[in-house]
Amino acid sequence: MSHDFLSQNKKNFLLVFNHRAGKCTSDNKKDAIEKYLRKNNCDYTIIRTGNLSKDMDFSEYDAVVAVGGDGTILKIIPFLANTDVKLGIIPCGTANLFAASLCIPSNIHKALDILLNNSTTKVDIGKAGNKFFALRIGIGFDADVVNNTKRSWKRKVGYLAYFAQGIINSFKLSCKAYKITIDDKVYEVNANSIIIANAGNMFKNLFNVAPSGSVKDGKLDISIILAKNLWEFLSVLVKILIGKHNLGSKVIYRQAHSIKIQSVYKNIHIDGEPFYNSDLDISVIPNALMVVVP
Repeated sequence: MSHDFLSQNKKNFLLVFNHRAGKCTSDNKKDAIEKYLRKNNCDYTIIRTGNLSKDMDFSEYDAVVAVGGDGTILKIIPFLANTDVKLGIIPCGTANLFAASLCIPSNIHKALDILLNNSTTKVDIGKAGNKFFALRIGIGFDADVVNNTKRSWKRKVGYLAYFAQGIINSFKLSCKAYKITIDDKVYEVNANSIIIANAGNMFKNLFNVAPSGSVKDGKLDISIILAKNLWEFLSVLVKILIGKHNLGSKVIYRQAHSIKIQSVYKNIHIDGEPFYNSDLDISVIPNALMVVVP
């Protein structure tokens, strides 16, 4: 076999590390990742999320690989959206929900095997104003939990930190006024939580807030929770947990191509990252991202 043929087939990856992801595990796994890639005759370049730049030529890589969690993917998406450059994922974050939605395992060697096998699929992504998202936007209770969970907790106990914060916040439920336009239909509601999902899985794949949703259906799923007190909220939560998606009068659930939200309430998260804005214009971009998958 000629040297030229080997060179043409040698894979080249851009590894994007987020040293703050999860329990700081991406750096801990760096040696194992490099050893695997060298063993499989791959070229690679390593950068931090903060060094990503529009001036970079991402097309020279077989994939741009997120070595981190959902926040790492969120930082990479703006550079890859609506291009043919592939996103690879080696899950090292707290939640790794986007990876879980695509059945990419947290085991490093299995994730690397997937990367080298190079099977791909195109998935939808969402956009809120000029900010992309892969998973979901949370407003109200969901945002309060995500934004108030201490990073030190996440480093110590991982995903359980969100669960603990959720219990604390469930005793402080409050409803806020929102004007929500779903495609062309207007809803004026008092809600304690609004979730707009591209991928609706939570707690890995334990339950899903978008029962009819998919990252390939060209739609977003919106759940508006109207529960006024803890017991109504727990009733809704239990139904979601057991997969009973006839949620009754305390939830409005719709699918949409575009959503507009107006409120004086500004505490929001986008894919787990805090975002503060009272008015949101949200849309879906079908088939916008090429991802390496099993």
